[in-house]
Formats: sequence, structure tokens, C-alpha cells
Amino acid sequence: MKLSRLLSVLRLSCPADAEIASLACDSREVRPGALFVALPGAREDGHAHIGEAIQRGAAAVLCAPPLPEGVPAVAVDDPRAALGPIAAQFYGWPARQMTMLAVTGTKGKTTTAHMLRAILTEAGRRCGMIGTLGSFLGDGLIAPAANTTPEPIALHRTLRQMADGGCTHVVMEVSSQAMKLRRVEGIDFAAGLFLNLSPDHIGEYEHADLAEYRACKAALFRQCRVAVGNLADPAWPAMRAQLRPGAPAFTFGMCSGADVRGALLPPEGLSSRLAVAGSPEPYLISMPGEFNAANALAAIALCRTIGVDDSAVRRGLAKVSVPGRAQLYPAPAPYSILIDYAHNGQSFRALLSALRPHVEGRIIALFGAGGDRPPIRRVDMGRAAAQFADYAVLTEDNPRSERAEDICAQIAAAIGDAIPHVTVPDRREAIFAALDMARSGDLVALLGKGHEDYIERNGVRRHFSEWEALEDYFRAGGGR
Repeated sequence: MKLSRLLSVLRLSCPADAEIASLACDSREVRPGALFVALPGAREDGHAHIGEAIQRGAAAVLCAPPLPEGVPAVAVDDPRAALGPIAAQFYGWPARQMTMLAVTGTKGKTTTAHMLRAILTEAGRRCGMIGTLGSFLGDGLIAPAANTTPEPIALHRTLRQMADGGCTHVVMEVSSQAMKLRRVEGIDFAAGLFLNLSPDHIGEYEHADLAEYRACKAALFRQCRVAVGNLADPAWPAMRAQLRPGAPAFTFGMCSGADVRGALLPPEGLSSRLAVAGSPEPYLISMPGEFNAANALAAIALCRTIGVDDSAVRRGLAKVSVPGRAQLYPAPAPYSILIDYAHNGQSFRALLSALRPHVEGRIIALFGAGGDRPPIRRVDMGRAAAQFADYAVLTEDNPRSERAEDICAQIAAAIGDAIPHVTVPDRREAIFAALDMARSGDLVALLGKGHEDYIERNGVRRHFSEWEALEDYFRAGGGR
């Protein structure tokens, strides 16, 4: 594609035209004929790598002033704002060929996105999904996740693949960082879904404070034709206020006044049940806990907004499974096994307290804590386990530069004498030990790793899959 055609989307001209074969915002990925877009970064400025990009064969450069010499170069005030439309132009505006659905919130984006994908698939739509666990076309993973919301070049390349693959709908997790860094610039969303907002992602390389975090979340809704939001969350008015004039807004919640109002019913095994006002039968959700029922209610509300048949909603929610998010392992045993990504005190409390009504026997919590992270996190996890579990098996998570034994000792000190606990540093051995002690009616909760398939020690990631460890255990005759 000619540089002049690429720049036309920004109504910019170029001093000399060039044929553009690819796009790159990382100088290490530049190939001959590429347009290199020099992005400002938290740690490095792409402007410092323009020389390297030219040496690698960049045919043109787009950057903030000053302009380099030696190749056609175009100056823009904000290269990040420019990159989204340029990537969309290069890949033929694929998002315009599909119904784009955005999900945002501090907690629950991944689970809710999977619920929406399951529902849309049941409704006969070919659905793409982009988020924390990667980019999916149907059931197949087509790209791993470097970020919850990819940078514009990777994003529009993936959307092009989805459109060419026959997708009619795309469910996207849109993070606050993606809005701050303008990764979805130029995408028109048919609907945006707001789940919740709580203090998180505030720090040197993320958001300056809660106000900026909230503002970045809210900015998404300027790009949405319809908004669906959690009426009970205090941040919802800030989201709704960013809608374009005349754009409708709908609400959900387990509270009076919501357009789609739900109520949690007594569980059915490890599934949740949700009553929704105006629906004759409750919805069965294949995941335990009030927070998963709340995610399901959000999905129901969005699907009603875009006209998805209720029978498809029910089928999708009854069978959805999210890797590493309250994911049940089909154990050939009289006890249950659950894998979850919970890795701080808040998520421990939410999950373990939600599991209690579903479990007749003991909750055996297996977990560790990440190394090179604030010690208070491991203390909070230990205290939460002491409050809501019956037994703890302490083990490695990602110890990084620390010793797993030292991390476990800090967790054990936080637990104290509240519940029995044992330390087994090797995670595979710890899983086997937890399963060996499980009895009929117990629940073994493997916490912290979730979807991750590695353990990181001293800068090296070695493959480790909890699912594979469980398969090995039962293949060897365990649980009998």
C-alpha cells in the first residue's frame, strides 16, 4: 500500500511517496519496506530507535518531531493516536465488517467475555474473542496475549484474520491501559459493557491515581453506540456520561431499579443459579459463586440489548468454561477439583467465600505467592485462606528470585494456628499430596496459576500445567 494512501486516513500528506509492505512499532520487528511508527513509552521512547529501524530497511517513519533524514518521514503530535487508524487502513478496516462488543471493568472481563462467546456460538454466530487469554477464532487460539488488549498493529491484523475467517461478532476485553495508550482508536463498538471499578492498576507505569483510572475506563464509551452498565457501581454514571449524544444506556444489577435485575438462588452442586426479573425459569451457570452470577447477569443484559435469543443465552451459560477461572476439572473421584487464577487476598476472599455454600466437606486450598512482589500480598492470601478454607497446602507459584520455602514460611506465619497447613515446595508434588488427603465431598482448590502454563524461577520459565499434573495423577490410579 502506498504511504500516501495510508496517510489519507489522517488527512496528512507526505514529502515523498513510498510503497509500504508492513507496519511496525518495535524497531526489532522492522522488515524492508515497513512503515516504522515511533511510539512514546513509559520506559523507552521509540524515537530513540528510528536509526535502527532505518538500518533494518524501514521505507518510511511516522513520529513526533524532530523528523529523521534518509527516508520519507511524517510528523504527528501523537503517534499513538495516529497508529490505530493507520493500522485499520492498512488491514482494510476489518472491524467495520463485524459486530464489535467491548467488555471493561476491574474484575470479571475474562469470564464475561468467555460467557458472551459461548452464548453467541450457541446462537449460531461465528465469534472471535480478544483478551487476557489470547485471541480466538471460534474455539481455536490464533494469537497469544502480550496484553489484554493488543497494540493496534497486532489488533487489526487479528481482526483481519477474524473477518476473513467468517466472524460476525468479536468480543473484546478493553483495558484501561488500552484506552490510555489509544490502542482501540478508530474502532466503533456496537455495544460496550461496564462491569465494575475498584482501585487497581495504579502505579508508576500504569495510572497516576484512581481518577485517571476511572477516566480511562470511561473514555471507551465515547466509541460505543450502546452502553450496558452495572447500576450498583458508583463509577457507572462516569461511564454513561461519555456516551455520544442520543446513544442509549441500559443497566443490570442485583438491586432495584436495574433494567435487568437478578437474584442469586441456592446453588445446584458447583453450578450457580440466577433468577432474572421477568424470566419464567432461572438461569443455570456452570461456574460457582455470586461474582460469576454477576458476570452472567452482565452477559444476559448485553445479549438482550443486541437481540440474542434467550434460549441461546441459557445454553451458553450452562456450558461455559473459562481456562483457569473457577474451572472445574472432571475428576474421576468422589471429591471436586477447581482451578482458579486468584492470586491476592481480595480474590481469595471472593472465591473461597463463594465456594463455601457449594461444598459439603472441606475446602483444601493449595497455593503459593509470587516472588519479588509486595510481601503484604502473601500475608493477605494466608489470612483469607485461614478464614475461608479448612486446610492449606502451601507451595510454589512464580518464586522468581526468591526461595519458595521462604515465601511459604511467610504465608504459614499469616495462617498461624487458624487451620491445619503443610508446605510442599514442589507444586506437582503438592497437588498430589492435596489429592491424596481429599475425601468424599471435599473440594481441592488449586489457586494462583489459573491459565498459566509455566513456573518462573530466576528469570527462567519452565513448562508446568496443573491440568497435565491432574491427568498424570489420575492416569496413575490416584483418587481410587
